[in-house]
Amino acid sequence: MERPLVVITGISGFLGSQVCHTFLKHGGYRVRGTVRDTKNPKKIEPLKKAFGELFDQLELVEADLMNPESLMKACEGAEYLVHTASPFPLDMPKNEEEVIKPAVEGTMSALKAAHAAGVKRVVITSSSAAIMETGNPTQTTFTEEDWSHLKSNAYFKSKTMAELAAWDYQKSLPADKTFELVTI
Repeated sequence: MERPLVVITGISGFLGSQVCHTFLKHGGYRVRGTVRDTKNPKKIEPLKKAFGELFDQLELVEADLMNPESLMKACEGAEYLVHTASPFPLDMPKNEEEVIKPAVEGTMSALKAAHAAGVKRVVITSSSAAIMETGNPTQTTFTEEDWSHLKSNAYFKSKTMAELAAWDYQKSLPADKTFELVTI
């Protein structure tokens, strides 16, 4: 029996590389990882070093958050998608759209690609940034009803808007054509 295929976006990032390595070590899945450029040694060599002989078990493909077709191609044949790719600026840009647009549009492209491929479950790495800026400085307990207000910094906005868009999209799908959605 063929092992199910999981696609992991953004494996050259810290979180994506850790998730990818975990799946490779598990051995129960075929793993396809996305990077923007498979020929960029600054991004690929650290993965080879970190994964060791497991790197040979990885199918590496090019995909870009702002290129929906590349994500469609990456998700072909997949049963699962783990979407870790999202901008994480060390310094906030002057134009917040540089962070918000790829986060939201990239998440939507990934979800649409998952839907087109018939993926069963999508896991999106969100952030506490999506819930903890509610405007109530004394709040210490948060639930799925809490969302950061959109007056915060670009990163908080990007994570909040991307996750809200994901849930809205998943709810808009017909019940027989949807996928499980998990955010962590």
